[in-house]
Amino acid sequence: MSRPSPVIVVDSEKRFLEYTDAWAARKLLKARLATVFSRSPFAIMLLRNVSISEIRRRRVMPVRNFTDHFKDEHDVYVQNVANAQVSCEFPLAPGRVEGFLFPHVRDPINLSQFIPFHAIKDSMDFRKLLSRRPPALQILTQEEYLAFYKDKAKRAGLVDAKGNPDADAAIDATEEKRRRTADRNLREPITDKSPEPIHEVTERGTGPGGATHFGEKQRVSAKEMISEDDVINPRILHLCNQVKNEIPEEERMPAKDLLEALQEIPTLTMDDYEHIRAHGFYNTVKKWAKQQMSTLSEKDSEKEEASTST
Repeated sequence: MSRPSPVIVVDSEKRFLEYTDAWAARKLLKARLATVFSRSPFAIMLLRNVSISEIRRRRVMPVRNFTDHFKDEHDVYVQNVANAQVSCEFPLAPGRVEGFLFPHVRDPINLSQFIPFHAIKDSMDFRKLLSRRPPALQILTQEEYLAFYKDKAKRAGLVDAKGNPDADAAIDATEEKRRRTADRNLREPITDKSPEPIHEVTERGTGPGGATHFGEKQRVSAKEMISEDDVINPRILHLCNQVKNEIPEEERMPAKDLLEALQEIPTLTMDDYEHIRAHGFYNTVKKWAKQQMSTLSEKDSEKEEASTST
């Protein structure tokens, strides 16, 4: 039996507050303390005012009423807010599905230029990415979309004939960069980047060329012993790869997002923190890793003293 999806809760000003379960949502609706804000995804809106100090959100997440948003055909502006590239499927016709890849950048796109409006509206895959916790994609209004690129044009020094930030030029430059990246990925040959195996075959099967017969097994032995402490947490490796020097500044994961993601990883080792200090890029992130290393070292010293005293 599948678990019911969490219910989104917004305040009276339509700001995201938190998630709750279906039972609590029904209780609020029955007591007339909230009203239905959206049915797809299901969201409720509190009828009372909520102070800023009461808002418990991990990040700003605008919540749209999708029923109203997709009522009339219009351009759909989408921003990838995940820490990775996101793929999505759109139903173009019965039995025909179109896939689309949102690159790992914060630059929003006009999705209507690539996918028909009816396919965007009918895609449950798309809506799940919008309403998941935390969201992977978010919808922007046209004003928010243009404001993003006006700010980007201002930082890049792109101006129109009147000397104002040229949002259209920033949009064209971003789209050209996205197209070049997609073309390069298609042209690059796929190479085997898998690490060397840590085991080697010591006894093969009795069949031709060392093949195994039914019931036979090859015998293997480890080439070298690898300690668990020598292995860096894969999540740490992935996050540090998002802030490498080779990544353009506008595509690099922000320091705040990186630090939040690192703090959510449980039980990091001294080697993990050392890797963050070496490859974390941002001074705030490296400083945090150094502090955690000191704390971990103090705990280890206390354990050694306790074991010695006993």
